[in-house]
Amino acid sequence: MADGVTGLMMRPMNTSDIPAILEIEKVSFAVPWTRGMFEETLASDITISLVTEEVGRISGYIIFYDAGPEMHIMNIAVHPRQRRHGLAFGMMSRILAFARDNAIEECFLEVRESNVPARGLYKKLGFRSIGRRKEYYSETREDALVMRLSL
Repeated sequence: MADGVTGLMMRPMNTSDIPAILEIEKVSFAVPWTRGMFEETLASDITISLVTEEVGRISGYIIFYDAGPEMHIMNIAVHPRQRRHGLAFGMMSRILAFARDNAIEECFLEVRESNVPARGLYKKLGFRSIGRRKEYYSETREDALVMRLSL
């Protein structure tokens, strides 16, 4: 699946991708998802898990669920070597286009308050902060900002 705007190639995630995804996860998050968490999302009927691949290597992934009129971004990460090249923007743009094409009305996500680059990306895509989850990230007791995009 190529994105016409960015040329981004995305494909469905499969279990053989999990080792490469776990490597990205571990360098991206203080408390990374486990193999079991990724396996659960792959087995879910409402979760869509996609990867980007460059020269046979996973460069990023995005996981979201489609719950009728809503979409919720659960996880997104890009390998540190590929950051700042538009991959996260491309992945998000692609799934937001999917949402619009499938009559999804709103998209939600949580983001660490301290994650300024991610917050900037989401604002660029039109998301607005609508609330705060106190101490949402238990390992650091950091708040999460809840963001919403009306489609």
